[in-house]
Amino acid sequence: MDRLLRQFLAVAEMGNVSLAAQAMNVSQPTVSVNMRKLEQQHGVPLFQRSSRGVILTEYGQILYEHVRVMARLDAHATAEIRARREIDRPTLKVATGFAWWPVAIREAVMAFRAEFPDTNLHVEICSSFDGLRYLLSGDAHVFFGSKVAAISGGLSFDFEKLFDVEDAYFARAGHPLSGREVERSDLAGYPRLDVAPVVNRHLGLVETPEAAPEPDWSHPLRAPLSTNSVTAGIELLRDSDAYLVYPVAVRPEFARRGVEMLNVRNRPRDRVDIGIYTLTEMSENSLVSAFLDRLRNRDWSLT
Repeated sequence: MDRLLRQFLAVAEMGNVSLAAQAMNVSQPTVSVNMRKLEQQHGVPLFQRSSRGVILTEYGQILYEHVRVMARLDAHATAEIRARREIDRPTLKVATGFAWWPVAIREAVMAFRAEFPDTNLHVEICSSFDGLRYLLSGDAHVFFGSKVAAISGGLSFDFEKLFDVEDAYFARAGHPLSGREVERSDLAGYPRLDVAPVVNRHLGLVETPEAAPEPDWSHPLRAPLSTNSVTAGIELLRDSDAYLVYPVAVRPEFARRGVEMLNVRNRPRDRVDIGIYTLTEMSENSLVSAFLDRLRNRDWSLT
């Protein structure tokens, strides 16, 4: 990665030019000059300076988020090159949404493992936003999940739709709204749980947090419960009267965990595209292609 950007990252994280210079074994004047060069290059101030150190401006924060991704990509590329040099063993890294692991991905992974027993295989369970970040950082070769709206321009993702699903409302067994037909307005008295919130680390992927699709607009001004873990979310549902909007396909899996689908008469019937995300440059990877062919050839009409 570019030397100036490495120095910028060090200054941003340490909040002090002198400490950053020491850590990188260069002189403080050199780092100071290079930070000025970066500001001139972008035409904006990147730091607020004081006698106690420096803090990032809004412009600096934007650059910092992208440089962090670049540094991670660089580190992953270096690590993969080193690992490949030490042992020439292929690796497939698959990321998937929680809903699709029990429905299809577990089966596809095990079949792939049987066909390619000498391949290292890693599975990451995550939201769509994190799945895209894992693709960018090299932590995943494939992400299987829902299509993300308003992806930032310049990102080289390929999305291949395999099928679409409806979302539904889920709550614990014995919830006050369970066991009968209810209206969407009846949900207004209960907190909503979000298991895929848009957080700061996602802002480089989507144009704005507001651009993300909102499947439940019953009470947009109410602050929902949130977690980045569906497992934790299920426990929150079981321990409260909260409800969750999630794909209908998880109904059998949720039922095994004590969470059931609410019978909401006028729930939105919008279809959500589900499919495969890859980076454009991964399209010629033979392992990725072999795994994707298993997904493409599956009968998704039964989902």
